[in-house]
Amino acid sequence: MKRFLIMLEQTETGFAVQVPDLAITTNGENIEAAKQAASEAIRINLEAYQEAGQRVPDEQSVSRHLENPEFRDLLFAYVEVTEPKAKIAA
Repeated sequence: MKRFLIMLEQTETGFAVQVPDLAITTNGENIEAAKQAASEAIRINLEAYQEAGQRVPDEQSVSRHLENPEFRDLLFAYVEVTEPKAKIAA
């Protein structure tokens, strides 16, 4: 399992979610649904990196995101995602 920082912002229809280290955005009707959507988007993103043979971008420090004035009013949380298993070459 790997933890990823997410940022949540309440909207008129629920919560918008950003995964800053992977440039992912998604949403959900409530916080739990938004976290689930983020987890799924992260898993798909990690699989895409793996299939393309690319390295996942390095994680930025949490303090860097917390100090960013653009993120001042956002709620920060973590989600855990199971990393895709390496594919065995045939």
